[in-house]
Amino acid sequence: MTLKKTAAVIFCASLLAGAVSAEELTVDSAVQYAIENNISVKKDKITLDALKRAKNHSWNGVSPSASVSANMLFPAAGDARQYDYSLSIQGSLNFALSPSLYSSVKTAALNYENGLLTYDEALRSIELKVRSAFYHLLYELEYIELQRRNLETAGQQYEQNTKKYKSGQLSELDMLTSQVKYERLKPMLESAEITFANDSASFKQMLGLDQSAELALSGSLAAACSFGDISVEVDAEDTPVIRAGKNSVKIAQAALLARRFAAWGPTLSAGWTYGKSKTNIADDFSTTNAFSVGVSIPLDGYLPWSKGADSVASAADSLKTAELTLENSRTTLAVQIDNYVKQIRQIQSQIASLQANVGLAQKSYNMTKDAYTHGSRDLLTLQTAADSLLNARTDLALQEYTLITKMLDLEYTLGVPFGSLGR
Repeated sequence: MTLKKTAAVIFCASLLAGAVSAEELTVDSAVQYAIENNISVKKDKITLDALKRAKNHSWNGVSPSASVSANMLFPAAGDARQYDYSLSIQGSLNFALSPSLYSSVKTAALNYENGLLTYDEALRSIELKVRSAFYHLLYELEYIELQRRNLETAGQQYEQNTKKYKSGQLSELDMLTSQVKYERLKPMLESAEITFANDSASFKQMLGLDQSAELALSGSLAAACSFGDISVEVDAEDTPVIRAGKNSVKIAQAALLARRFAAWGPTLSAGWTYGKSKTNIADDFSTTNAFSVGVSIPLDGYLPWSKGADSVASAADSLKTAELTLENSRTTLAVQIDNYVKQIRQIQSQIASLQANVGLAQKSYNMTKDAYTHGSRDLLTLQTAADSLLNARTDLALQEYTLITKMLDLEYTLGVPFGSLGR
């Protein structure tokens, strides 16, 4: 019997309002819940917004600084000044311009671009985890169903053997053997159900659902892994890891430029000061109105042992490291993709064999059961056939889940939409 869990998830349609409604939980709807409610995604969005704000305000280095001050002076006894008090109000406006402004604007833009890549990577990482967890829960449900059916079969055999024992058709040893198997299967089923409950709790947390929500999944492993041969036609330069590596090189280049500007670049400054002051012995306010212009050129950067020169050298080293990391990422990516494709094709071949094995195990069990009913096979032979059938079904379900996860890993590595390969 092909297992397909079709049900609903009972959840809060509006968590604030507390309204309860029912909706089918597919793998796609689970991903949507996680993207909307997952705490890690929300934290990553805050980080991205901060980088966007820094990019939009990166020009503020040219914004003039302004200040206003007011002072009142009362000379103490014995002071040589002739007035009893003085009052002054002064305002200033200062402006500075240096080549570092360009590098700071460039760096902020690159950091935001890197933030976009990181945020997209975070979303895909969450989606990968949700999809893997979803299909793992489906696998656990299939395993539980197989254990439950095996327990029911063992229970039926135990009941039949008890009747045969009471009628003198079966020895006490065979009856006790069937009872031992029946009792042995109970804790295995209970353990599987507890594991599923624990994994369901973690899954709810990942989706941002309340722990009181009832989960029932819609989907099947067999349907999820029903795809053909895998053909990878993606430009490696467009994959997430390579795009991130390229951006890291750009950031390192901008950092090197910033260090050079800081070590060698001149700074132009200008200022304007305007103020009024008055004492009690003066009839009018005196005015201060002055402009200033200056330029400063750092010289320590030209000294090879200076801190500025060392800073430039360190930035150059970081750039070389980023370039080497990018080159290594290209090689690693090619190896990963090739390995995933080989593993997927191998698992597909194994699944075909396991499907045939399930059919043979089912046929063997049916024939052994009929023979046992007619007395031509003993209980041990029947139990062995039942165990073989359970193992065959379990192995098939596990390989189907493994195939799904390998495909998800490949799609994640390539940066293509999940579920798009082999369709």
